[in-house]
Amino acid sequence: MKSISSAPLDSLVATTATAVDEFRELGHAHVPGVCSRDEVASYRPFISDAAQQRNPEPPPLETRDTYGKAFVQSTNLWRLDDAVKAFVWAPRFARLAADLLGVPGVRLYHDQALFKEVGGGPTPWHQDQVYWPLDTDRTITMWMPLVDVPDEVGSMTFASGSHRLGDIGAFDISDASDATVEDLVTARGLPLQTYGGMPAGDATFHAGWTLHRADANPTTTNREVFTVIWYADGARATEPRNLYQQWDLHMWLKGTAPGEIADGPRNPRLWPPPVT
Repeated sequence: MKSISSAPLDSLVATTATAVDEFRELGHAHVPGVCSRDEVASYRPFISDAAQQRNPEPPPLETRDTYGKAFVQSTNLWRLDDAVKAFVWAPRFARLAADLLGVPGVRLYHDQALFKEVGGGPTPWHQDQVYWPLDTDRTITMWMPLVDVPDEVGSMTFASGSHRLGDIGAFDISDASDATVEDLVTARGLPLQTYGGMPAGDATFHAGWTLHRADANPTTTNREVFTVIWYADGARATEPRNLYQQWDLHMWLKGTAPGEIADGPRNPRLWPPPVT
């Protein structure tokens, strides 16, 4: 594993009352300047290298289904590289997650790089938590661009207030989920919100049940985004309700059986920071 000379991301960023109110009311919030440009630039090569290890030769874009065209997904990169681990385990990020959720502590679910390639398609409407065998809705994802995202690509679009709906039965990220959610959003008159183009180091946070999507990439550069998912400390694993949750129980909650507190070795408590 490689090491990194950059200062660790253990200095904290203030969680504003506005961001807390937005997250609780809308199911999403934008937090500017979570990382500086220099901080992102110092970690980006390590994240890119780890993502390349996970996906050394993605199939040609034109051969993939809708989900495959949306992005190249590379998961749990913290387990490949010490520098990526330092990024994912950053107290700065975990503290923001805990504050926005309104809980005293959070554990890591997993990280993922989501690189939307040149010519990559839109990410269909979906809910994240349909995949997660957890007994809590106190879950949150940070979505942070590693490069400036121009307006032509933009950040994600959220259906504000949709986190209160719970599971709507859109079981995958596909054309079918896109149509199902589009009909629901229209029928319920849910307001849509996007934060538009975003500089590297800004971040959005959204709840596990918040409906969201993203536009295609018509530019000549990849949209490089890194995400980290946390859940409230003390949550328990549940019996999987679908094939996706069976996979997640095995991959992200490995070593934890349904009914047990989800505190296995792949799910460290990141806020308060673990004692080293």
